[in-house]
Amino acid sequence: MTDTYDVVVLGTGAGGLAAAVTAAALGASVGVFEKTGHVGGTTAVSGGVAWIPAHDRPDAPVPLPVEDALTYLGALSNGTIDEHLAEVYVRSAGPAVRFLEAHTPLRLSVTEGFPDYKPELPGGKAAGGRSLSPAPFDFAGLGEWAGRVTAFPNDYSNVGFDAETRARIWGGRDPGPGADVRLAGAALVGSLLRGLLDLGVTPQTSSRAVELVLDAGAVTGVVLETPESRRQVHARRGVVIATGGFEWDPALVKAFLRGPMHGPTSPPNNTGDGLRMAMRAGASLGNMAEAWWVPIVRIPGDTHGGRQRHRSVRLERTRPRSIMVNRHGRRFANEAGDYHSLGGAFHQFDPARFEYPNLPAWIVFDREHLVRYGFLGVSAGDAVPEWFHESASLAELAGRLGVDGDALGATVATWNRHTAELRDPDFGRGRSSYDGHWGDTTAATLAERTLGPIDAPPYYAVAVDIGAMGTKGGPRTDDNGQVLDLDGRPIGGLYAAGNAMAGTTGMAYGGAGGTIGPALTWGHRAARHAVTGSKAATA
Repeated sequence: MTDTYDVVVLGTGAGGLAAAVTAAALGASVGVFEKTGHVGGTTAVSGGVAWIPAHDRPDAPVPLPVEDALTYLGALSNGTIDEHLAEVYVRSAGPAVRFLEAHTPLRLSVTEGFPDYKPELPGGKAAGGRSLSPAPFDFAGLGEWAGRVTAFPNDYSNVGFDAETRARIWGGRDPGPGADVRLAGAALVGSLLRGLLDLGVTPQTSSRAVELVLDAGAVTGVVLETPESRRQVHARRGVVIATGGFEWDPALVKAFLRGPMHGPTSPPNNTGDGLRMAMRAGASLGNMAEAWWVPIVRIPGDTHGGRQRHRSVRLERTRPRSIMVNRHGRRFANEAGDYHSLGGAFHQFDPARFEYPNLPAWIVFDREHLVRYGFLGVSAGDAVPEWFHESASLAELAGRLGVDGDALGATVATWNRHTAELRDPDFGRGRSSYDGHWGDTTAATLAERTLGPIDAPPYYAVAVDIGAMGTKGGPRTDDNGQVLDLDGRPIGGLYAAGNAMAGTTGMAYGGAGGTIGPALTWGHRAARHAVTGSKAATA
């Protein structure tokens, strides 16, 4: 027997839940299928912030017109952006989240003081306003689903969001002892899930989509594999692929990404299922070389689900008295810059040596940094782990790392000389308002939030590499989220959203929530078109 729905949604991250809520709220019957035993995907363990580039919410600190957002995205894209789809996103994002708020308990508000990632570029906003955070959500309202939302171990850091970072992003809100109130991505997923359940739709977990069903070139359903069986479900009006990216499939990563990617920070489930199904259906692909890049550290013995964890790192490379050096002992970037842009620094290629000189790299810091701030959950009073490479001198540290000692010594001496003058003429660290956001917020000036000497032995170094929060390539879509074939025509009945689609912002990552904002928007647009045949509202 074949189950039949108006709309079938594959995946339960931000894009999938937005699509499912929209379709159900518009009166459609909806089947939601999730590969794993938990709902929420990468969204549930993320910061949960949505980058909504143009809106008129009363808590916005500055005006956020459409024109400024388009100017800013254009300045970030280096010609890689689809200008039409970018405008559709900018104009649709605000109405999309208003729709979701109207039909679920989700409530979003401006993340106070969070600047765009490149606020000095034309159209950028140093005062912030575009990044919206979900209100805390009480999981007691989810009943049996409270324990079925994706989560990482409850330790000092979930993909880089330690307690201080969470407090700064979400306004220091404390749910109180014993409460089951969740913040960040868990709050976003919990709110959307509660709304979906209230609309009468229950996600079906442990149901992996493996094949699209086609009839005369149009998608009419999907084949699912469960632990017990293999079955078909039929879709009268459309299938929305929202299965995430392909960052956990080594073969796809090697085939498509523009450079090395040595560790995803997402849960180990995004293996390109939606991409393969779309390719078999004849989809045209776009943005395949790009990912949501992020510097990572790997802690020995730190695993999740039997796989090595890769933790994003931002506080440690931003605060004073630390720098990053490459295999030759030299700095190579503004360490306090946004994590996505640092992907370009790690991917620099030396054609003479035929190597990536900035891989491997190390974060170098001193005892005073460790005393003031701690480092990756290690405090000054703790036993220093072996992988800190503790050394009495920079020469000893260089020997332990296998880098040129003279070069490392000269790099640190230059850094110390410049930071005494509160400047970084080499890479401009401390000039951007973003640079100070993750720095020492007790400092008096922007520069002092991130600049400081490395002169208090012993010295330490921790390996840092380039990873990704997810990939951002997939099937190309039109402004309704319909997947396009090789001739640019919509494939009937097939839609895509989130990291399963070709990212419509190209290589750009505008600000915090630059992954989730588009996912919510395109999930909403795809479902609306599938149900009604009409386009979603725009600003």
